[in-house]
Amino acid sequence: MPMPVLAVLVFSCVVASCLLVLRPVFSTYVDNYGVRLRPRKVNEETGAEKPKESALLKLCEFVGTFALSLMPALADKRTVQLLTMANYRTPNHMAIFIGIKTLIVGTVLVMSFLAAASNPVMLLGGLIGCIPGWILPNFFLAGRVKERQNNILRELPIVIDLMIVCAQAGLGLMLAVDKVSKEVVLSCPTLAAELQQLISDVKIFAKSVPHALREMGERCGVDELINMASALIAAEAKGADMSYPLRQQAGALRDRLKRKKEEEAGKVPVKMVPVIMLFVMPLILCPMLGPAVVTIIQAVGPIMNATK
Repeated sequence: MPMPVLAVLVFSCVVASCLLVLRPVFSTYVDNYGVRLRPRKVNEETGAEKPKESALLKLCEFVGTFALSLMPALADKRTVQLLTMANYRTPNHMAIFIGIKTLIVGTVLVMSFLAAASNPVMLLGGLIGCIPGWILPNFFLAGRVKERQNNILRELPIVIDLMIVCAQAGLGLMLAVDKVSKEVVLSCPTLAAELQQLISDVKIFAKSVPHALREMGERCGVDELINMASALIAAEAKGADMSYPLRQQAGALRDRLKRKKEEEAGKVPVKMVPVIMLFVMPLILCPMLGPAVVTIIQAVGPIMNATK
C-alpha cells in the first residue's frame, strides 16, 4: 500500500477514535447549544438573510452541524455576536460558518499528512498552519459586519428625518416606524429590514417597545442607533414629543459623519506616498538620471579597465 494512503488511513482512524472517546465529554454541552440556537418556527418572520441554495453550502452546513454536535462550545458568544451583527442570524448560518472553518482546517491537515510521507517536518508545519486557517474566516466576517454598519450609518440620517416628519404630523412611535420602514425599502434596505424586524418583535413576539428598541441597537452594533433607541425610550417613557431628541440625534450624527469624511480626506496624502514612490517617482527619475548614469559609466569604464 502506498505510504500517503496509509498515512491518511492512520490519521482517519486516530481522529475517529478520539471523537468516540471524547463524545461523552462534549455531550453535556449539547442541551445548552440546543437552547442557545433553538430554530424559530416556520411561520415566524425575521429580517435575517436566508442561506443560498448551493451544494457547497450544504456540505459546509452538514460538516458544521456535525462539528457543533461534537463540540457545542465552538458556537461561542463572540461568534454568535458577529454573525448577528452581520445579519446571519439563523442556526444554519452558524453551522455553515463553523463548517467552513472545519473544512479549511481539515484540508490543511490532510495536505500536511500527505506531505509528511516524504518530509515529517511538514506535519508540524501543517499543525501550525491550522491556526491561521481557523482564524481567517473571522476576518471576512468582521469585514461583513463593518460594511453593514457603514450602510446603517449612511441610511440613519434619512430615516431620522422621515421619523421627525411623522412625529410632527402627529403619528406615534410605532406608527412612525411602520410608515418609515415601508417608505425606505428601496433607498435604505438595511435599516428598513431592521425597522420591520422591530415591528415584528412588538406585534408578533409581544415584546415591549423599549425592549425591542434596545435589542435592535444591540443586534446592529451601531452606537448611533443605540443612542437613538435610548432617546426614543426616554421620550416614550416621559410622554414627550419625540421630534426634539430625533432632531438632536440627526444633528450629532451628521456632525460625526462630516468629521469622519474630513479625517479620511486628511489621510489621503499619507496613503498616496507609497503609490508615488513606487509608480510616479521612477517615471520622473529615469528620464532625468538615465543620461547622467550612462555618461558616468562611459567615463569610468576605461579607467576601471586600465587599472585591471
